[in-house]
Amino acid sequence: MVRLGVIGDTQGRYRVDALLSIVAERFGDVDEIWHVGDWQEYAVLDGLRALGKPLTVVNGNAPDDRNYPEEVKRRIEGVELGMTHRPPKRGDEWAKGCDIVIHGHTHRWRDETVDGTRFINVATPTLAGPGRERTMAILTIEGAEADLTKIVV
Repeated sequence: MVRLGVIGDTQGRYRVDALLSIVAERFGDVDEIWHVGDWQEYAVLDGLRALGKPLTVVNGNAPDDRNYPEEVKRRIEGVELGMTHRPPKRGDEWAKGCDIVIHGHTHRWRDETVDGTRFINVATPTLAGPGRERTMAILTIEGAEADLTKIVV
């Protein structure tokens, strides 16, 4: 079993230290942390690294930092998992073959299956943009099964 703490779109007006305190508490027992882009403050990534868990990050648009990849694909247990900032369009070649695609950008919670691929967006823990909830999630993968737990902060 692998537990991923998934967070994204950590932009807007907020205190970085307060956000990281919440993340440390809620992601205390995860195996890895995945950030879906748009971290805005580099202190967010520094703070996530300081939690001592492996950190996977994709590029977003706030900032647009080419030091980070646009997409990440990885097999975890029996699940082919992909992550990108912008939601893939229907028929996107990159997303084909993924069991789950995690994306951000819209700041809206999403957990739906389209053409056999599960799309997940954990929205934003900072109320940036149109969202009314502050959320992140834990994705638990065991074998070929994946369970998503929404965390309202």
